[in-house]
Amino acid sequence: MTTNVVRVMLPSGEETNFQLTLTGKPRRQEQKLRKLRKYVQQHPSGWKKRLELAELLYSIGEWEKAIVEYNQVLKQRPKLIEIRLQLGKILHLMGLTKQAIDIYEDTLFLCKDQGINYHINGLIGSCRSQYNVALNSIESATTLNPDNSAHWLSLGLTYLLVESPINALRAFEQVLKLSPDDVIALNYNHDALLTSGNIQAAWKSLNKTLDLAPGHIGVLERVINHRLRRRLVKAQEGKKTRQLIRKVMQLAPDSVNIQALLVYYHIFRTESAKATALLDKLIKDYLNNPLGWYYYARFMFHTGQLPEAVTAILKAHKMYRQNWGIYQALCEILPAAGKIEQLRLVVAEMLELFPERWSVWATSGQVLVEHFQEVEQGSRLSAKAIELQPQLADAWFCHGRVLTLLGKHLEAIEVLKEGWQCLPAKETCLQSLPAAGGLAENSKAIGDEVNHRHWWTVVANNAQQLTDFDPVLAYYWQGRASAALGDKTKARQAYHHTLNQHLLYPAEEEVKESLRCL
Repeated sequence: MTTNVVRVMLPSGEETNFQLTLTGKPRRQEQKLRKLRKYVQQHPSGWKKRLELAELLYSIGEWEKAIVEYNQVLKQRPKLIEIRLQLGKILHLMGLTKQAIDIYEDTLFLCKDQGINYHINGLIGSCRSQYNVALNSIESATTLNPDNSAHWLSLGLTYLLVESPINALRAFEQVLKLSPDDVIALNYNHDALLTSGNIQAAWKSLNKTLDLAPGHIGVLERVINHRLRRRLVKAQEGKKTRQLIRKVMQLAPDSVNIQALLVYYHIFRTESAKATALLDKLIKDYLNNPLGWYYYARFMFHTGQLPEAVTAILKAHKMYRQNWGIYQALCEILPAAGKIEQLRLVVAEMLELFPERWSVWATSGQVLVEHFQEVEQGSRLSAKAIELQPQLADAWFCHGRVLTLLGKHLEAIEVLKEGWQCLPAKETCLQSLPAAGGLAENSKAIGDEVNHRHWWTVVANNAQQLTDFDPVLAYYWQGRASAALGDKTKARQAYHHTLNQHLLYPAEEEVKESLRCL
């Protein structure tokens, strides 16, 4: 098994990246491509070599041409179910959802396996953004064929899509029981563990995956992200991080994500000239890729260059409106730049496009309360987050922040404490820092000095335990806690530590202002 990142041109004219897992990466691709094309022209009635051609075109990102060849194969061999599913997946990824649904529905008539049919109905539900239908159908497939790891993997991925990491973990656990060394399942299992606050288990999962697949692009990308978050960018550890980036860039020279990691590597090393040069090259190389403009916007925002950030994120939004990350960035960047007039439209769009995601409702509620003073509507929207994911601490914490903004301090304390109960047992996680800080601030607002000090002490203790995992955020919260508890010396030390670790805008400006006031 090998991995590859390909650049794919979408029917809309935009370009995007997809990471592929392949059974093998053919050598001398151009030579093999010429031979296969020549053979297919000479033997148009054959299908096996045509299928090889389709798979090769898929592996190098020539998806429109691959679709043509897959369709030709299916004309000759219409009962090849796996090929139908592969073609449906490609069409869906390219945004050709109607064609994908047509392929899947035709497959239902040909397939006699009820479990696979349930799975296909789930894929149709995903194409239609009917995720409850999708989940119910794929759940039925796992019930009928519990030993089929593909059903469980699809179920876990769908749960991740709707931001339900706890349910996703249960599905991935089943995959790993059946196939303990499944690298794809281990990768996504790591992501779900990290999202739900299980830091140690996530790190253990990633280390196992790295041992199993040291050349897997997705694994290396996750390892580099961990190292950058820990700011392992200088001295010997910095050399290791750079070597990993160099390795994965050789494996995936067309990956926008990897190019972005290299830019952040130089930013964290305070090598602004190198970062800027790489950033200019990135946007030149990926001019028609919305992710290129998204990353450009993030870099501009994180370095305080707000006009450039606004221009870039609006361009990314105009090019592609199916990416939740772009909308999240819009909700951060536009208000920071004082451009709130477009936010109302952004909120309406993302609620229509991503109603299955709890974070969309929480973000929408916060935007309406914070920037438009729409109290009732904002509170109602953020409460929907809890309704969608009642087991997830972050959903409670986000609604708690909205209630804090509204001055509903007693309600906020209640909600934040409910979220606290959802945190992983015997685990100190990043989510606990802003949550405990919120409990401290709300306690102070109602005159409860005892709990005000108690919760800031919790912040200080938890931050101390998290300095290795995320030193920047840990020192930031140590600084806030120490300042609130009256220890100005400790607060200054922590704030200087977080600035030295290259805290990004806008938190950087907040810390500098706090230092001036201490």
